[in-house]
Amino acid sequence: MDLAIDGGQTGLRLGLSVRGQVQEIRETPGLSYAEGSPADAVLGRIGTGWGELDTICLGLTTILDHPDELAGRLLQMARRVMITTDVVTSHAGAFSGAPGVVLAAGTGAIALAVTTEPTRSGRPPATRQVDGWGHLYGDAGGGFWIGRRGLDAAYRGFDGRAEPGPLTEHAREVFGDLAELPAELYLSPDAVARVARFAVHVLELTDDGTASAIVEEAARELATTVAAAARGFPEGTPVPVAWTGRLLRDPTLRARFKTELAALLPQARLQPAAGDSLAGAALLAAADDPGPYRTLIRTVRR
Repeated sequence: MDLAIDGGQTGLRLGLSVRGQVQEIRETPGLSYAEGSPADAVLGRIGTGWGELDTICLGLTTILDHPDELAGRLLQMARRVMITTDVVTSHAGAFSGAPGVVLAAGTGAIALAVTTEPTRSGRPPATRQVDGWGHLYGDAGGGFWIGRRGLDAAYRGFDGRAEPGPLTEHAREVFGDLAELPAELYLSPDAVARVARFAVHVLELTDDGTASAIVEEAARELATTVAAAARGFPEGTPVPVAWTGRLLRDPTLRARFKTELAALLPQARLQPAAGDSLAGAALLAAADDPGPYRTLIRTVRR
């Protein structure tokens, strides 16, 4: 029995798996830097009572403060521990190690490419990661990015820098008194997740010019991230592209993303992801060799 973990800022999922197939899923709140130690937060989410595990594979969006200490404590529960980022588990879920580019778009946004070109000395095919630098200066086009721009527009209407529009009204409906919101939100441990959830309301308002422009720019940013990740592929060859995460479930954003991607990367071949990040973590947990992801995973054993 293995334990696969998909840990994001909005939510964390834990899946008991057998031979790469998830059998049972539990969900907990997402990870937040405001909680203090990310490693302690992960341990708190995992808890106890899982029984003897063969492998624990974690795909996380959060940067860990003490990864070696986390791995050591998890080895008390399992024979092997694999710690990586959620884009690696997303790629494994989408492509099972085959060449392609996966875009993981949720609260944040990041792309990972595994190319067809082998590296020297028999090492695995090259990989290329683009964005995923977090909400402070990256994750362009992701949920927080959209939500933050939506709130910016809402506050411009609120304080008179612009005419109030639907985004101002929606922000009042979601958050209440906008004059009181900063004092609440800046001190909230889940501020990033709450801002990211406002992206849903921005996406619902694409009949409004301001919201539509935000969604259009988000689609362009996501397509730019994928195109940059695909630069390792030979020129002119087809590039398989898949996406995971909740953000691109929105039909308007997805349609605009496809249009932008076709313009930036004509050789892109969009295809459904075979599985999501949790499925990818389960597949990696079951594998003796992580293949092209070997250099991207911290693996420790008893």
